[in-house]
Amino acid sequence: MSQARTTRQVTSNRARRQAAEATARRRRRWGFGGAGLAVLVVAGVILGLHYANRPATTSTTASAAAPATGQVAPAGTFTTLAGRNVNVASLRGQPTLVWFVSTWCSSCQAGTQTMAQNLAKLHADGVRVEEVELYADLGQSGPSMGAFARALAGPQYGNPAWTFGVSSAALTRTYDPQSYLDIYYLLNAKGQISYVNSSPGSTMPQLLAAAGKLA
Repeated sequence: MSQARTTRQVTSNRARRQAAEATARRRRRWGFGGAGLAVLVVAGVILGLHYANRPATTSTTASAAAPATGQVAPAGTFTTLAGRNVNVASLRGQPTLVWFVSTWCSSCQAGTQTMAQNLAKLHADGVRVEEVELYADLGQSGPSMGAFARALAGPQYGNPAWTFGVSSAALTRTYDPQSYLDIYYLLNAKGQISYVNSSPGSTMPQLLAAAGKLA
């Protein structure tokens, strides 16, 4: 067998093995035992989000950055699980948490369970929650948003203070240009972004503190 042919076979075998490993990882993500994976996901997302709470800049790269605190939340649409089209601009008038998730993401799963436990506290500060699946689940295979929400929100699923939906492609590009798995924006009643972070499972105390300032 020629060396070139052997090299091609090794490369092909490696590619198949990597694809199989990636598939196995995606399947494991829907479980709830991967605490180590959750920590890694949270750390990676939070490290990438440190810039988000800075004021908006006028640099030539600003158009590629996610919206920042102090800005009016950009318009864009998502579709609720009930089939209603919602524009972020229409959410003005009440403080709102707009939270973008991927359904196969460990921190999103943990965060949704934590949100269920703290929804009453946010609601007491007048904050409603819009949890939105990123467009096409960022290209990965995960459960539907409906299955995700019913499994993780528990008795809070159906609470009018918490809406689940699916993002349009344009909305995902606007609010998650870096393709983070998990990112949220807290908007005040005027529709301005007051706080940005990720993974409510790890950052709920900070989120509640920020929400309390809007009351």
